[in-house]
Amino acid sequence: MRLCLIANPNSIHTQRWVRHFAGRGHEIHLLGDKPLIGAPPAGATFHDLTRQNNAAKLRYLVWARTVRRLVRQIRPDVLHAHQVASAGWLAAAAGYHPLLVTAWGSDLLLGAARSPLQRQLARWVLGRADYVTCVSVQLVEAAQALGAPAGRVELTPWGVDTALFHPDEAANARPPLVLSIRGIKPVYNPLLIAQAIPAVLAARPDARFVIRTYSGDPELLATFRELVAQGNAAGAVEYIGDLADDRAIADLYRQAAVVVSVPASDGTPQSVLEAMACGATPVVSDLPALRPWVRHEQEGLVTPVGDAAALAGAIVRLLDDEALRAALRAAAVRRVQQRADSRLWMERYQQIYQQLAAGQPPRAPLSPFGEEP
Repeated sequence: MRLCLIANPNSIHTQRWVRHFAGRGHEIHLLGDKPLIGAPPAGATFHDLTRQNNAAKLRYLVWARTVRRLVRQIRPDVLHAHQVASAGWLAAAAGYHPLLVTAWGSDLLLGAARSPLQRQLARWVLGRADYVTCVSVQLVEAAQALGAPAGRVELTPWGVDTALFHPDEAANARPPLVLSIRGIKPVYNPLLIAQAIPAVLAARPDARFVIRTYSGDPELLATFRELVAQGNAAGAVEYIGDLADDRAIADLYRQAAVVVSVPASDGTPQSVLEAMACGATPVVSDLPALRPWVRHEQEGLVTPVGDAAALAGAIVRLLDDEALRAALRAAAVRRVQQRADSRLWMERYQQIYQQLAAGQPPRAPLSPFGEEP
């Protein structure tokens, strides 16, 4: 099968997608809508849209014409836009079918919610798509609210490679290491974590923090460091940027006792599920997208959005109560293994590709998550 993807070439999710479907023998063409950093994803023929024109006001007009021409040259069995915004705009402008659009999170939950123009563009993209997949229930609801017919929208997470992301034998004897797993961007509320760190150290002076800084905002990171320094906590904090590969990411997750993800908005965050699969106990903000995965005091601890004191309290509670942490950790690993194995969900995407390529409307599974408790 010949697949044409429009996506951010630097995203680890795009790279994994290409690797998986190229590994299944498909011919992959990737049209990149973000400036390439490093090498393009292996396994795909890469077309860099940004090399033609990257001027803020003109680029989409130029790129749309290029995408339309490229897609007709490639003649894919399926055109697949990863994200409703940007990639989705370009795919819809191509006028090519079958068109699959996947909503990632902020493309619908933030962009389309805040901007009237993006809202209209999202309606246009969803109306032109032959099928829409969403990684969370909240995204399904957002897509339907913007006009996507219920019969053409499906809840389809990406899943976790549980052969790689799994606990190790030392999972029950982890040091008091707290890992912030989201990028340093406003949507992920990193300053909330910076505010919580001194409070955690006041109760647990032995705690150590690792902050992931990949795909970060330099000014926001500088503010983060200032807050940590003002709290006399700089000596307890380490900053880690890009890691070599998924194995390095899994190894880092396996070192953590607690992982923290407290954004203001989210889809289904791969990083949270992968950390859970590796045996790290999550503290997350109370968002609809997380509720099928992390239930309070069952797989992790859930805190109100924007509450630094509650975040600090949850971290201290988990560091202090090893029995609770062990119980939540075991339940979190089980939750991911039973419901988020990528082999299941990538097989579902394979079916969607095949059905669309054959001119058949995909039929969504009746219960994507099985029985909800």
